[in-house]
Amino acid sequence: MKTQDLDFDVRKFYFYYGPNHYLPKRAMVFNLYVTPDGPEADFYKSHVFEVFPHLEKLNLQTVADLFAQTLLEVLRMDINLFINDFSITEDAIDYVIAIEFLDDYSAEDAAVLVSEWFKSMNEGIVEQFNFQRKFELLQAIFDKSLLGGPTLYALVEAGMKNDIPVLFLEEENQYQWGYGVKQLRGRSTTFHTDGVKDTEFTMYKDMVTEFLMMCGFPTPAGNNCLTQEDAITEARKLGFPLVVKPVAGHKGQGVITGIQTESELKVAYQSIFEMAEKEGLFFDGAIVQQQINGHDHRLLTIDGKFVAALKREPGFVTGNGLNTIEDLIVEENKKEIRKDNARSPLTKIVPDADMIQFLQLQNLNTGSVPEDGKKIYLRRIANISAGGVSINVTDNIHQKNIELAESIAGFFNVKCLGIDILADDISIPWTDGDFGIIEINAGPGVFMHLAPAYGPGIKVPEMILLSHFKQADLARIPIIAGNNITRSLTTMLEEVIAEKSPELITGTLTLEGVFFSGKYFFKNNSHEQNVKIILRHPKTGLAIFNHNSEKIYDHGFYHEGADIIILDRANWAEETLKEQLLPGGYIIVISDMEIRLQMNSNVLKSVKYMEKDKEKKLVDMIRPILFDLIEKYEV
Repeated sequence: MKTQDLDFDVRKFYFYYGPNHYLPKRAMVFNLYVTPDGPEADFYKSHVFEVFPHLEKLNLQTVADLFAQTLLEVLRMDINLFINDFSITEDAIDYVIAIEFLDDYSAEDAAVLVSEWFKSMNEGIVEQFNFQRKFELLQAIFDKSLLGGPTLYALVEAGMKNDIPVLFLEEENQYQWGYGVKQLRGRSTTFHTDGVKDTEFTMYKDMVTEFLMMCGFPTPAGNNCLTQEDAITEARKLGFPLVVKPVAGHKGQGVITGIQTESELKVAYQSIFEMAEKEGLFFDGAIVQQQINGHDHRLLTIDGKFVAALKREPGFVTGNGLNTIEDLIVEENKKEIRKDNARSPLTKIVPDADMIQFLQLQNLNTGSVPEDGKKIYLRRIANISAGGVSINVTDNIHQKNIELAESIAGFFNVKCLGIDILADDISIPWTDGDFGIIEINAGPGVFMHLAPAYGPGIKVPEMILLSHFKQADLARIPIIAGNNITRSLTTMLEEVIAEKSPELITGTLTLEGVFFSGKYFFKNNSHEQNVKIILRHPKTGLAIFNHNSEKIYDHGFYHEGADIIILDRANWAEETLKEQLLPGGYIIVISDMEIRLQMNSNVLKSVKYMEKDKEKKLVDMIRPILFDLIEKYEV
């Protein structure tokens, strides 16, 4: 095959899930071939700039530069994902591109897409290629990934932006922020520090209602009804209007409001029964509850403290006297705030049977033409996932309502609690107006607070992480990394650590495997998995890692940063450990006869040694630094 036939071929993909010798962060690495006598970069720019016009501001001289920068934009998925770096080196006739990524399932597909796009430009078939459609399909793949969830991505991004280490624990399908004893693990806003029974309890809305009433918190009366006959009996006791909702529902799914008659109640009850049956769930009844008039609000607490309030309105369109409701929905869905991805404040409005039924109650249908300026609500519920609109009202809430939220949160051992209320005016004390708690949620979504449709965003993801770590650098534990750290050296260091802090657990990785405070644990075939074992252990207070050139080439470092780096007659690959040095950290360089202690390039201390006492002199040099690190990181 001629080299021209290989133009823009991408191959030899390899993924590093942490810092490595290509980039100081996780990287997808692959080979790219570009024909030396092919078109220059300017030939491709017009097509690329048409899709990504902001790239025109960059000084992209070579085809490889243009290719890598274009791939970076594709990996950002048109939603400004927080990835920024790439490097380009050469390997014989190939370029080697290392590029930061978030999701490995879509990352390789992204590289192939850009490769095929550039090939289509060469072949003069770029219009037939339809890059935009293929890009949309790639975005759909990313949206289905774990990071496609806006709340989880926002927490991952908050960690990255605040220099809090973030690990994806693939075996557990969750993320970890911070290392060892400092860690916070979870998925969305449900964390390992939450009380399991408290989290479980909030799912049972009938029991929660009884609990709130017992405590004297304002909540509408109602009961769980196991049969339709029970529901009718409860309705006659409570009076209309009523709300009917599943016992264990979420995101407003199955909630039916504004029920005025027993016949409507029967239809609503049957609807919830059929929904459970369709989803293969055991039907454990439906809650029949008084309806409170007012606007839907979400109050959010973190560690029991109020941090944000959001007003939510059901999805709506505003008439212009010309277009049908169906056409108005189409136009509404074109708004930037309704792109319905991991970074957009609102979801699309999707017409369905519930919407049709609610419009019928207003003597409307999707073909109706509302008069100019008339606001037409499309659903009973205001949940963002159902097309609702979010408005930040944090600055408007009355102090008594804040105190109420914190009183409720005080009963639950969960980091994040969402309290859903109905109130005409959140600025009026709950004791003075229509006000009712309709449900509480452990593990609530928080992206809507970060990016409401209207009003300023609140950095809730950052608040969540800092509520645990207090400050970003306290998410870390002391780390020593080097290229020739032996088991005998780690044993001596463990003895020193025990002098300072006898209860501190030290995780070490040497050629022999993983040890915890001197006791052998396991040796995984994967170097990065061994590093992960140590960082994942919830009692690791200090870590020591040996990285030789073979492990660096094959696996990278995995951990982010080190406080002490030991380079013992290091080769080129092992020298890249220097890039992991944290601010204020130390590098120890060992040559044939000398040990030098450096901070950056400044030599602080230098000692001569004989091979037999090298490790003892090294430990003596490290001892005071270790003591300082243990105090600095509060381990």
